[in-house]
Amino acid sequence: MDEAANGLVHLLLLLSTSTFHNSSQRPLATVLPPKGLCQLGLSGCTTCAAIIRRGSAVSENRYYLGSSPIVLKTDEDYSRLIQRLRQYLEVRNLSVLMGNGCSIPLGSPVIGDAGSLKGEFAKTKYQLTDSACQATALKTLEVLLPKAGKIGIEPLLTVLANIQANEQLLGHQTTIGGKPVSASDARSLEQLLKKWLFLKCKEVSETEDSKLRFHEELLRRILLRSTTLPRAKIFTLNYDLLIERALDNLGVLYFDGFLGTINRTLRTESYHYDLYYPGETTEGRVTRVDRVIHLYKLHGSTNWRRHGSKGAEVVIRHGSPQDTEYGDVMIYPSPLKVTEMNGYPYSEMFRHLSAQITQQQSVLLVIGYRFQDSHVNRLIYQALSIPSFVLVIVTPSLIEPAKGSEPGEEHEIWRLTQIDSKRILVIVGGEKGADGNYVSGAGTLQDFSTKLMPDISELNTEAKANEELAKILKKPSEPDAK
Repeated sequence: MDEAANGLVHLLLLLSTSTFHNSSQRPLATVLPPKGLCQLGLSGCTTCAAIIRRGSAVSENRYYLGSSPIVLKTDEDYSRLIQRLRQYLEVRNLSVLMGNGCSIPLGSPVIGDAGSLKGEFAKTKYQLTDSACQATALKTLEVLLPKAGKIGIEPLLTVLANIQANEQLLGHQTTIGGKPVSASDARSLEQLLKKWLFLKCKEVSETEDSKLRFHEELLRRILLRSTTLPRAKIFTLNYDLLIERALDNLGVLYFDGFLGTINRTLRTESYHYDLYYPGETTEGRVTRVDRVIHLYKLHGSTNWRRHGSKGAEVVIRHGSPQDTEYGDVMIYPSPLKVTEMNGYPYSEMFRHLSAQITQQQSVLLVIGYRFQDSHVNRLIYQALSIPSFVLVIVTPSLIEPAKGSEPGEEHEIWRLTQIDSKRILVIVGGEKGADGNYVSGAGTLQDFSTKLMPDISELNTEAKANEELAKILKKPSEPDAK
């Protein structure tokens, strides 16, 4: 048996019991109308003094710098947090890791009900072209439904992989609820699920420009860093094109690893390139172009394709994804994703992430990622071994384990708050809307990007205005303020 088969057998043993985990969520939150403006004078800052209520209990916006929460109640509380974030923003090496939480408010797939998946799969636009395969997929979902209840995309793909490995490697057919499910049945549902996931991400990528304002605002404020500092690096686990569209809307130049004009081909050495204005040749000086960023898509993208005529190692990028070509270069949320990340081009992307965050004087800002991918966590935890590394996590909720029970993967961010490290800052707070998605709060992209992320240009303008006012008001006999 070869190495790949051994890996699948190992996977099968790990998944020998098809247990469906129901991810419990906390009660919906309601935010009281905030009062006051930010002490730093940031225009439109209405975050200060916001209080989040969960059920009958009150859970305020807060942050952890160590194991004890610091409640955000007053303008001064927010001012101190913003000042700390400003210091982090000006650290030499800044990286941002964006997860699915940044895309969910715009329609990205999230943990859902298998029953609703059945309704989604029945829609014509998501159906497989092979009608027999489509019928088999829906029938297989019906068999899984009584056992699945509420199930996420990854657990469902895990069970389907388990069924296929069980038959192909051990010759055993899986029975669920007294009904047999063959490897072919599981493969049909897996194919349908991947097509649905791809097309949902494609739909998210086509959202109207007005809904990209929070992505744009986050990126705009990142780009206000001093031009003497290295380029900021944006890493994303998302397949959609929201970041690319936001950068285009801002008129920002970005390196995404692709070179060429007609056929954009992935050449990761291009991440080492930079842009400069022509300088005074006689003086041998050049000026670096500002507003440039580096973008890395760790799990692939909806508009990446392998170039069949040039070999599997050549990846090209289309302007927009095609409906008929789904998932060519994407790591789907399945038990095989850890193995897939060792292949090209994902290994190159993760290598850049590791190299970036393990440099001295590095800050990693994490938004919308719940720390449930072990292969990503491992790189972040390795970086924490470097004394100058700082980790900032922005999350709408913090799930604590039940008293006396061992923490699970859904409690990972909570576990990080218990380490009592001054190099781990966790910002928490979120309110859910009618659709069940987070719409506001200190730990959401919406409020963090507009109310907590320091606007350096605004701060600098305010400082300059104060300096000019002091000069206007000073008496002739007074010396200039130092």
